[in-house]
Amino acid sequence: MKTLISTMLILSILIVAPPVSGDGSIVDPLSARTYHVAVSGTHAFAGVSAGLKILDITNPTSPADISVMPFPQSATYLLAENDRVFLAQGPAGVYIIDTSDPVNPKIIAHIETAGSAMMVDVKENVLAVADGSIGISLFDFSDPDKPKLTGRGDWDDYCRGVKFYLHELYVCAGKSGLVILEVDDDGTPSKRGSSPTRGDARDIAFNDRMAFIADGAHGLSVVDISDPSNPSLVANARTNDLAHGVATDDDLVYVADGQAGVIVFRFEAPNHLEFLHRFENHGGYANKVTVHDAYLYVANDSKGVLVLDTRDIGNIDTTN
Repeated sequence: MKTLISTMLILSILIVAPPVSGDGSIVDPLSARTYHVAVSGTHAFAGVSAGLKILDITNPTSPADISVMPFPQSATYLLAENDRVFLAQGPAGVYIIDTSDPVNPKIIAHIETAGSAMMVDVKENVLAVADGSIGISLFDFSDPDKPKLTGRGDWDDYCRGVKFYLHELYVCAGKSGLVILEVDDDGTPSKRGSSPTRGDARDIAFNDRMAFIADGAHGLSVVDISDPSNPSLVANARTNDLAHGVATDDDLVYVADGQAGVIVFRFEAPNHLEFLHRFENHGGYANKVTVHDAYLYVANDSKGVLVLDTRDIGNIDTTN
């Protein structure tokens, strides 16, 4: 029998309400649908169906709305870096936003992509976009007014995830699994290696030389990337619903598992995944997860942002 810790695990839930106009009417009844949350400093940035919502998380257990910025499409993903947010907008491409004044964020640039921008990551002046059916698109945005396409990579399956890690670019290429690329200084990609996963690779997180992949209906897959030219699948754990998002904190792995909430595993090298705990989603649908300090921020779809205290999660005893 698993010995669970106290109720300290779940301290805070924020139901992000739809934005309202000055007369109190709802601007967009779908704006409370939250697809991703990124955190930088004392602010959280939520990608919602209305665009971008900015929250004050000075007190993480009681986040407060600051502003809402409308965009043409639902926000599929966002990256918060310093005072900039890179917002993936599906068929509307990618927007770069100045958030130095979170009350009045401003658009710096708009980058049109050939596909549907699902995820973004940045390394120096290279912007990598998971571009749906197109694969990936790479841009040089050293001049934000004139972003330049530098290269593309395509596969047979839908691309939902892309992240830089150490010296390579890692691509979640749907049923084609994990693809690893080198990116030249001029932003041109070339294939370094690849590994199949058990399901439909859609998000990725890292710990040391392991890549943890949200693998859709096949749960969580783990790929050893100690040799990027020859990665290998070393573990897989099924989850209760569709694994959409993943985040890591040392040896702990958090999986956004749709209607089933958030599943927590402990990974022990070289190939062991141990189930630790499942967080309820309180009627929501876990789309993505983000770890920041001692808290887990869950993009909980129509239930907004779910904030979880994870300080004692690693102390769960599963041996009894």
